[in-house]
Order: sequence, then structure tokens, then C-alpha cells
Amino acid sequence: MAMSSPPPRPDRAAPMDAPPLPGRAPAHAPMPQRPRRDRSGVVAAVVGALGGVVVVVLMFAVVHLWAMHRYEQRADAAAAARAEAVSIGLEALEARDAALLAVRAGAHIVDAADDEIVSPDARAAVEAATAELAASVDALEEAAGGTIPQEPDRPVWTWELVVDAPLLEAHAIVAENTADAIERRHGELASARSDLDAAGTALFDTIDDVGAAYESAHISAQTSAVLDFRDARAAAAAQPIVDDTAADAFVAYAASAEALRRSDAAELAEKAGPLLATRLEIEEYARSIAGGVVLDFDWEQIVAGTGGAQGIGGTATWNTARGGFSTITLSHSVAETWPSANARALVTHEVGHSITSKCWEKFDWKDPAANEEWATAWAISMGHTAPGNGTWAYGYPSQQMIDLAATCR
Repeated sequence: MAMSSPPPRPDRAAPMDAPPLPGRAPAHAPMPQRPRRDRSGVVAAVVGALGGVVVVVLMFAVVHLWAMHRYEQRADAAAAARAEAVSIGLEALEARDAALLAVRAGAHIVDAADDEIVSPDARAAVEAATAELAASVDALEEAAGGTIPQEPDRPVWTWELVVDAPLLEAHAIVAENTADAIERRHGELASARSDLDAAGTALFDTIDDVGAAYESAHISAQTSAVLDFRDARAAAAAQPIVDDTAADAFVAYAASAEALRRSDAAELAEKAGPLLATRLEIEEYARSIAGGVVLDFDWEQIVAGTGGAQGIGGTATWNTARGGFSTITLSHSVAETWPSANARALVTHEVGHSITSKCWEKFDWKDPAANEEWATAWAISMGHTAPGNGTWAYGYPSQQMIDLAATCR
């Protein structure tokens, strides 16, 4: 028997196209679709905004870099100007310190320079040059005290970099102006220093001639004072510039001149009396034949056991140190009988002893008898034949000794 499927039940299924029952959605009905939005505009807007920000940032960065570069350039220029000004200032201050020493030295020289031991005109020139150098020192110090702007704190923000850059330009100009002023004053200082050295040299050049005249005016001074004066005079005359060394040398020269004056006055006081003029004449004669040996003179009533009514007497020492010096002692009777041939011969004999300091190697200077023969021979070689030449006391010298003595002048 054939079988067939039963017909569908009405409550189990419904046609696919049958309308849904009222109040009930189909069990397998599709969900409703929302309409899609177009997002391309939003993306474009965002991209555009971001692009604008990037552009702004880039522009700010460019402006900041430009401002920073501009500031750095001006900062470097200001730093260079500042360093140059400082360097020039330090160099000028070193010159100032040296000039101050020269000013002090010039003042010492002027204070010590009596017109009797230097040329008055030369002294006045040193005084004027010293004052000029002192004024130049003051001007340089004023210039060196000028403004050198300090490096400012480095700004951070762009607008600060832009605003502060012109300030750095002003700093550089101020520093350059200060450096120029210092250099100008430094040059004036160098010129004034050169002028002082030139004036000092001219002053030192007058010392030999003026000093020699001063010594001659105080010829009676003791040998120690004379020799000290000559040494000090030579040291002062040899100075090349005005500095502390020159000032010390010049002050020593002035002090030795004063010592020479005092010694001369003391010696003249000792020789004072009615025979003073004759004694000075005798001393002048002795110096004129002593060959540059510096002589001291003492006067006594009795010398070597002789004097007064007993005759004339004299002695002499000699010393090779410091170019040669000697002390001659004469009895008052030498002055009382001057210018007799005997007195002149005796004085010449004593000078013969004095000049031994120049010619001691020509004979046996250790032998007292040889010393007397030499002095007698020397007086004879000078043309003195009176017995006061030494022949009366020591006998006649050999011709060989006379000839030898004639070579010592």
C-alpha cells in the first residue's frame, strides 16, 4: 500500500510570504539596517587641523632658530669685544704699574738733584717729564675704569632672544669704545714714559762734567769722601733710564756729594789760620804732579823728627787700592818757608812716595831703602836739585833709578 506524507499542519508552518501575525515578529525576520555616514570630511578636517599645527610648529621652530642664531652671532661678537677690551686693559695696567715706578723714581731724582751736582735745566726737564707721566697714568687709569659690559644671562624664549640681540650689539660697541680709549691712553703713556727716560738720560749726561767741577770746588775733602763721590758719580752717570735703580744711584750720588762737602769744610776748618792760603797752594802743587793719585794732607808742628827751627819734614804713605791714594804729612815749617827750593823739593819727594801706588812694580817696593831711593830719584827726575829732594837724608840715587822714576808720571 502506498503511503504519502501527511499535509502540513496549519499551526506548524506558514507560507514564507504570509504576513506576520499581529503583535509578533517573525521568528527569523532580518534586523533593520541603520543608514551609513560619510566620514571622509571629518578625516580631512582632522588632517587639515594637524597640518596647520605642524605648519605653525615648523614656522615657530624656524623663527626660534633664526632668533637663536642671530642672538648667538651678536653674543659671540660681544664676547670677542669684551675679551679684547679686557686684554688691552690688563696690558695697559701693567704699563701703568711700570710707569708709576718711573714717576716715583723721577720724583726721588728731582728731590735729590741739587743744582750744584747736575745741570739746573736738565733737572727742570726731568721734573716736567715726571709730572707729565703722572698725568698720563691718571688718564690711563680713568680709561681702564671705563665700562666693559658683563655677559648677560642667556634667554630661553624666542621673544627674549629677539629683544636681547640688539642689547648685545650695544654691549659690543661699549666694549670697543672702552678698548679704543685705553689704547689711546696707553699710547700717550708710552710717549710720556719715553720723554721721561730721554730727560733722565740728558740729566745723567751732565753728571760727569758738573760732578767734576763740584769735586774741584771741594778739593780739600779726604780721599775716602773723594773716592766715594767718584764711584757714586760714575754709577749715576751710567744709568740708561729713569727707574728705581737710577733713583737709588742718583740718591747715592747726591748723598756722596753732601759727604764730600762736609769733609771739605772739616778739612778747611782744621787748616784754618794765617798759613791756610799757603797750605792750599802747596797741596794744589802736589796734586798737580801726582799723576791722578788722590792725596790727603795733614799738617803737624814736628814731622819725622823735624820742624820749626830744626828744618822741614814730611812723610807719605801710598796705597794701590781704588786707583791709588796717599796721605802726605808736612810740618808747618814747609808752609812757612814756601816757596823755597828746599820746600818745593821736599814736597816733590813726598809726592814721589805717593805716586808709587801707580808704579810700585818698577822697583823693590818691599825694601824701605829702595822706597827712599825711588822718591829721591823721582824728585830729581822732576828737576829738583835742592837737598830737600832727599839727597841730604838718603844720599844720591843711581842714574838707573832716576831714569826709571822718570817713566812714572
